[in-house]
Amino acid sequence: MIRLEEVTLRYGEGPPVLRRVSCHLEPGSFHYLLGASGAGKSSLLKLLYLAQTPSQGRLSLFGRDVAQLTRRDRALLRRRIGVVFQDFRLIAHLSAFENVALPLRIAGEPDARIRSQVRELMDWVGLREALDALPPTLSGGQQQRVAIARAVIGRPSLLLADEPTGNVDDRIAMRLLYLFRELNRTGTTVMLATHNKSLAARMPQPCLRLAEGQVREEPTEVAPPAAETVGG
Repeated sequence: MIRLEEVTLRYGEGPPVLRRVSCHLEPGSFHYLLGASGAGKSSLLKLLYLAQTPSQGRLSLFGRDVAQLTRRDRALLRRRIGVVFQDFRLIAHLSAFENVALPLRIAGEPDARIRSQVRELMDWVGLREALDALPPTLSGGQQQRVAIARAVIGRPSLLLADEPTGNVDDRIAMRLLYLFRELNRTGTTVMLATHNKSLAARMPQPCLRLAEGQVREEPTEVAPPAAETVGG
C-alpha cells in the first residue's frame, strides 16, 4: 500500500524535514504516527496524499511509483485516499450535510443513497442536529467531526488522519477511534498521526515514531487497566 525508500523532503533551500525515511505499510494495516509537534508528521502525510513530492528517494502508493504518475493518474489515486486535515478544510458556504456528501456526489452516487449514508454517519459522530449548519457556525470540535465524516464516507482505500482527535474530549475521541477501527476492519489502510500517546494506547495498534526527521517502529503500548476499587 505504502512504500518509502530513502525518502528525503525539504522545502525550498531549507534543511530536510524528513531524512532518508524508509518504511513499508501493508494493505489493510492500521498505524499510529507518533511524534512531538513540529516533528514532521504533517509533512509525511502530505507526501502520502500527493500534496508534496519527495526531494530525494522513492515513494510508491498502491504499487505505483508516484514520480511516474501523470496528472490524471494522480487525480485518480487521490480519489482512493481519505484525508482528515488539521485545519478541516470544509467548504464554508455548504452545509455540514453537503460537505460530508461531497465525495459521494463526485463519485456519482444516487441521491437516496447519499441521504441515507450521510445521515447515518453524522449520527455516528454525534452531529444529527447539525446537518443543515454551515461550518462557520460550528465549534472547532464539531467542524473536526464533519471533516472526519467527509473523509470516511466514501470508504477510501487509504485513510490519512492528521491529529483527528485534537479538538474533542476523550469520550468523542474514543468514539472516533472506534470509527477508524471499524473502517480498517472493512479493508481500509489507516495512518493516524497524533502526539497523544496515551490515547493511542487505549486502542493499541502498531506505532511509527517520527523524530529528527526519521521514522522508526515502536512497540505497541497498551494502557494499563483501570485500578479496581475495593469496597468495605
